[in-house]
Amino acid sequence: MAPVTLQILGGPLESVAQIAGIAGTLVLALMIVALGTLAYKQLRGDGVEWPDDKNDDDGVSPGNTDDEWDYY
Repeated sequence: MAPVTLQILGGPLESVAQIAGIAGTLVLALMIVALGTLAYKQLRGDGVEWPDDKNDDDGVSPGNTDDEWDYY
């Protein structure tokens, strides 16, 4: 009688475990794809750009000593 009870209760729990396993596999696959994409961009030179690496050609120029504003 005990095996029958476990078999009946095991059905819904088993499907939840299968769904969790599939979801975990998909998340892992997406993380691997994202890591591959980041590595590809880094190798091509279009990867992460740090703020220090930017050119300062944004059109801002310092003002004169008698101006109200420090920068224009």
